[in-house]
Amino acid sequence: MIQSTEGLTAARPSAITGYDKWMVDPLHSAFFGHSDFYNYGYSTNETDSQSQACTNLVERLLGFISDKSGTILDVACGLGASTRHLLKYYPPVEVTAVTISEIQLERARQNAPGCTFRSMDAVNLDFPDNTFDNIICVESAFHFNTREQFLRETLRVLKPGGRLVMSDILGWLTKAKEANYLKGLAAYEELLRWVGFADVHVQDATEQCSRSCGRRLRRWPGQERHAGRLGFKDYTKAWVAGHLYAFYMRRSQRYYVLVAARKPPAA
Repeated sequence: MIQSTEGLTAARPSAITGYDKWMVDPLHSAFFGHSDFYNYGYSTNETDSQSQACTNLVERLLGFISDKSGTILDVACGLGASTRHLLKYYPPVEVTAVTISEIQLERARQNAPGCTFRSMDAVNLDFPDNTFDNIICVESAFHFNTREQFLRETLRVLKPGGRLVMSDILGWLTKAKEANYLKGLAAYEELLRWVGFADVHVQDATEQCSRSCGRRLRRWPGQERHAGRLGFKDYTKAWVAGHLYAFYMRRSQRYYVLVAARKPPAA
């Protein structure tokens, strides 16, 4: 039913076009509570909707940033729901967001007025060195060509002492994704340190994120049908798509990780 990314960048044009359609599909939008979020979210025992799970995920990532001051960059911002959430902590003038889709940017600007939005490839960030105090990237780096190049770019544009926080998905090795493959959490930590980050933290959140979302995908059509919000045709479509995608998530995605790292202070 959903395709796992908050925003897409550094991908094939056909894939970007697909996400532009999926993100505003009426059934997808209803599943996300018309919130313009588009990710697996982070669920707790108290989480009762996918939109709440998505809010939880951004909050969880921002929790890795103890000093929420200065500037922040939202990479692969999608429809701007994550950017909008940043405004709880940052004034709009301090928030910049990028994605490669102009269609997504149009909606994002409406969701987070006053912020700076630019169409940009995540692996080629068109910003000077030492620009941002913090960077957030929600559920997108598995699409990038490659994670290593993205991490090098984030290290470059972060100010000394600045923090990178992100969520990411690690899947099984395939020929198409060989260049972007990471075996597990230890390999992710090693890559971050090798690129030059310090204070590296990689947390396994598979159960709270992808597994919980999969269960919600399977339950949601029946709940909506019972509440009278889905006709039989849409219920059938959502039930089949939700069960198939939940199966795909379990078969192809090994880990969902939360990542935090810091650019070392200047010598």
